[in-house]
Amino acid sequence: MTELEKRFALLEELRTNPEKYLPLMDHAWQYFPDRDDGENVYDDPEHNIGWNVGLLEGNRPWFLECWATCGITILTYFIPTAGIENYSKDDLIALLEGAKLFRILDPQNPRTEARKCEDGHGNEFFSVNIVVGDEEGTYVEGGKIFPFPALNDFNRGNGCRNK
Repeated sequence: MTELEKRFALLEELRTNPEKYLPLMDHAWQYFPDRDDGENVYDDPEHNIGWNVGLLEGNRPWFLECWATCGITILTYFIPTAGIENYSKDDLIALLEGAKLFRILDPQNPRTEARKCEDGHGNEFFSVNIVVGDEEGTYVEGGKIFPFPALNDFNRGNGCRNK
């Protein structure tokens, strides 16, 4: 089984057994165009690059979106807040980095942000943003991603509606 097939198998497991896991960010069911000219708050459109999914602490899923805008590439991890509602940005970075999802190259200047958000079903998540790089340099190692067209095809085959 390829690594991509393992991720699809995990998505299927999370979708068919929701009572066993904390909620997965509803972005995992979304269709991602190459370029998103939607609700941009930046001067440039967002470019969707890749995704990934996994589990922390046994039943806590994470969903990763890699995207770029204004010359900056960003990893955004979505993690359910249940049981860790009071985690700080540093706690969240330590959790993700401790799971070996990425490594910040300059811990003194991590270029990270975290905030709480809500998905379309009212589930609360942390949105943890890590700047991968910009025209000045690279700040992170890791953050394995898969192409969005593969996820889009998977979601179309599972009755995903275009959001």
